[in-house]
Amino acid sequence: MNSARALLLLLVPATGVGQTVATSAATATPTPAEWRSYDVLVDFRALPRTYSCDELWYKVRDVLLQLGARAYMTITPYDCGSTHGTRSPRVEVKFQMPQTLSGSATRYAEITVSEQAVHLTAGEPSSLQAGDCELMRQMQGTLLAGLPVHVAAAAFNCTAPAESFALTVEAQRVTQGATPRS
Repeated sequence: MNSARALLLLLVPATGVGQTVATSAATATPTPAEWRSYDVLVDFRALPRTYSCDELWYKVRDVLLQLGARAYMTITPYDCGSTHGTRSPRVEVKFQMPQTLSGSATRYAEITVSEQAVHLTAGEPSSLQAGDCELMRQMQGTLLAGLPVHVAAAAFNCTAPAESFALTVEAQRVTQGATPRS
């Protein structure tokens, strides 16, 4: 077995089920950080189709996990599914994201992070489909706009039948195997 394949096998358990890690070619220096809590209400408006509450739950969760959010989060979708017949659902999300520390505050570091490029497109993460173009466009303007991430590139073609989207987001993700500085 070659060393690249062995390294991949060692990293697979660390990423977790259903998570893929998309990173930039350059390795960033680990930076001390702590977990910062967020409580966000995302209002979607006039989506092109009705989403079930479960669909919204998984799509929002998977995007946040890709961006480096802590796995434990509370996601509560409202006004969704066929019983409401609405295409303007809301999702309340309570979660934690890394926040970098500097100066004397580094002594309080819980984790270390590095900036990584995360790619969001149909199939990445697996819950996203090409038909989620408008959902992702609105998520970029609402949820992502309020987070400590930088959208480096965004392309949306939300016209059926050839819907597609691609976002590249620079986010602080926990560095695997690193411990915070003391």
